[in-house]
Amino acid sequence: MATLFKGFSTIDKNRAPYTLTDTDLIKRDLLNHFYTKKGERVMRPNFGSIIWDMLMEQDSPTLQEDIKEDIERIVNLDPRVSLENTILYINDQTIRAEVIIKYYNIEQSETLFLEFSRRNAEDF
Repeated sequence: MATLFKGFSTIDKNRAPYTLTDTDLIKRDLLNHFYTKKGERVMRPNFGSIIWDMLMEQDSPTLQEDIKEDIERIVNLDPRVSLENTILYINDQTIRAEVIIKYYNIEQSETLFLEFSRRNAEDF
């Protein structure tokens, strides 16, 4: 199969090549978006996720809906994928999400496992 998408990332790589293609590139782009706090990027105040700001909130249907809307917003910004389902787990200042996406042009689905915790937030 021909390469549809080509890009690069230095995350988790000690040396070249930094090239990523197809599903690996799409996953990395989505993870970069999710793990960036909204408002953190210079000149791009709408880039990133609001989930980091919700770690200390009490679990409620409203909180879950806000998180799901943010996940849907981020996935919908990428024209290479569609959102199939989101499953949330919220407890002890940790938010976990299983985000099931479907790749266009590849006809393949995959689950992204996201974890947002206060411990991870302190690393930033």
